[in-house]
Amino acid sequence: MSAGSQTCAPAATSPDALHGAGEHFAAGHMSCPDESAVVRFAHGIHAFLSQCPLPAYRGEALYPCGPSIYLRGHAVEWHYSACMTYNEAALRAKLEAAEDPSVRSALEAVHECLKDYPSVGGYTHSIPNYRRILREGLASYGPRIESRLAIAERRGETERVDFCRAMRIVLDAVRVLHSRSLTAIEAFAPETGTEGAAQAALADAFRTVPSAPARSFYQAFVCVNFILYLDGPDDLGRLDQDLWPYFQRDRAAGALGEAEVLEWLRRLWRNVDESVAWNVALGGLLEDGRSGINDLSRLCVRAAHGMRRPNLALRLHRQAPEWIWDEALDCIASGNGLPALYNEEAYLEGVRGAHLGVSEEDLPDFAFGGCTELMIHGKSNCGSLEGDINLPWVLVQTLDEHLTSSPTFEDLLAAYEHDLAKTIRDLTAAWDANQESKAHYQPQVIRSLLIDDCIANAREYNAGGAKYNWCVVNVMGLANVIDSLAAVREAVYERGDVPAALLLEALKLDFVGHEPLRQRLQTCPRFGNDDPRADDLAERVSGYVFSELRRYSPWRGGRYVPACLMFVTYAFFGLPVGATPDGRRAGQPIADSAGAMQGRDGSGPTAMIRSVTRIRHHLAPGTLVVNARFARRFFTDDDSRAKLKQLIRTYFELGGMQIQVNVVDQAMLEEAVDHPERYGDLIIRVGGYSEYWRFLDDALRRSILERTEHS
Repeated sequence: MSAGSQTCAPAATSPDALHGAGEHFAAGHMSCPDESAVVRFAHGIHAFLSQCPLPAYRGEALYPCGPSIYLRGHAVEWHYSACMTYNEAALRAKLEAAEDPSVRSALEAVHECLKDYPSVGGYTHSIPNYRRILREGLASYGPRIESRLAIAERRGETERVDFCRAMRIVLDAVRVLHSRSLTAIEAFAPETGTEGAAQAALADAFRTVPSAPARSFYQAFVCVNFILYLDGPDDLGRLDQDLWPYFQRDRAAGALGEAEVLEWLRRLWRNVDESVAWNVALGGLLEDGRSGINDLSRLCVRAAHGMRRPNLALRLHRQAPEWIWDEALDCIASGNGLPALYNEEAYLEGVRGAHLGVSEEDLPDFAFGGCTELMIHGKSNCGSLEGDINLPWVLVQTLDEHLTSSPTFEDLLAAYEHDLAKTIRDLTAAWDANQESKAHYQPQVIRSLLIDDCIANAREYNAGGAKYNWCVVNVMGLANVIDSLAAVREAVYERGDVPAALLLEALKLDFVGHEPLRQRLQTCPRFGNDDPRADDLAERVSGYVFSELRRYSPWRGGRYVPACLMFVTYAFFGLPVGATPDGRRAGQPIADSAGAMQGRDGSGPTAMIRSVTRIRHHLAPGTLVVNARFARRFFTDDDSRAKLKQLIRTYFELGGMQIQVNVVDQAMLEEAVDHPERYGDLIIRVGGYSEYWRFLDDALRRSILERTEHS
């Protein structure tokens, strides 16, 4: 079965009745019961974008602004992260409130169609091809669709015909949304001259973009914001590179002021925050090897001071100018953990070595989605996150079965690797089945329109239509496994002062009645302290897991790409994991990143980076997030700042690919844990992104407090 195949046969219902009930996507989806899934989804999007409530325009420089236009409490919703979702409880509530028999009948038909609709897991971030839209305009997409449709019809390729018909419907839906947006802008009654000028400029821009190519920086800016909201919102990709030609031209003509651009950027960043959008990649190298770090990169960083989002990813190469380092550290010092810093040369090497089929022409356009999942700007489906591998959970099973029967540590380690291999084999098979199911039941029609080469291939995004396909997989709890294995090797096998049976009993009892043993285990080698007894295990285990994952090719195409992207989930993923030999109790959080377990890297920042770079970073270009906390003096004192820069450069030279920094005083964190109500607007770099303190649960807050502050 393909992306265009029949998946359920809903009875025809009254679109007006469903629109009246606020179920706009369902109205379109249910209007064509004999069509394929991809066409029904396209009709759903068209109906939704034609009727959904739009935010009021209030005289801003951009539109839309504020929350996403999707996910508004409907029974049937569309969103990039899950495509179509059905909330039966919401539908039942509408049924109880409905007085019109036609509305009740329509809602009941929706339930009958979707009650057994196959559920799919996973989600993916992505980046539309903003650059193409800015250069060509969406009006150029129509002829491309029609040309591909004619070929498919001539060849009798029914599925491709359906796909092209769906793209025609979605493109028209974008036109409808654009027209409604322009109407909302023009209907605004300004109260000040400033609001009137903003309204006139925005309306003028909307009369050009996104249909026609952008002619100015402001038009390009307006276009990017509109497409961002259309797509989810999700990610902006290489924004400074996409907008740079327009910025450079307008600035040279004297038509653009820095203060004005900063104001627009701050408004866009607020949109990203308020709409729960995600990543922006800045800097890096260009196709010809020149630096892509420019004045717009600088303004993008400067505009982010004190903001939670976007999740800025600054690509730093060896020739990066000193001023961008200082701009980055100034922004980090504002307390938001932005930007995260990326090793350009290591990523280029890692992507090449991952055999993902990325051309040298497209390679410089690597960017990130969500937290920091690797993708190619405008041309990829990276399956982020396709799935998770909980390494400590597997270790608990291995210890339970093999600890007392393994005569040597090498035997135990081999048993663990065997269990990892089986787990990875089983997981990849399940992920493959889920990908196929998504292609059948959850076509991504908006992304199929906006991302190359879906139209050229006449193939839907979830079915492998994008030019590049791979699947980013989250590898969790590496530091816990390293510390646990180091403890078992020393206490059980080398010194022999802890019998295997006693350790296994203590683990099963969650150390109840075995506190002296737990304290003994905590004296064993710890990852993050430049101790080869732990770091050798880091190299071996990471190399094994990453290499084993990379052996498998996903159903959609490409490769499985390892990453460590714990964002705010490391406490959740610790819940099912029993007690571990590193002294961690059952259910407690696991490591928050690819670095040391929180609070265990006590030998200084140099020791920490030497340990972390023993992990095989180049085998995991999906991104290995590494968290670090530094005292504020590293940002305020010139000599300390110079040392911090050199430390990060050294980390990059040793092969580290990504690092993100928090600057929060320990005393403030302690008070924030005890009195969270006083620190609702405190921003913390958690895992792969920054988050407000008020959104973190107590386990996460306490784990952040435990992080080592390097001083």
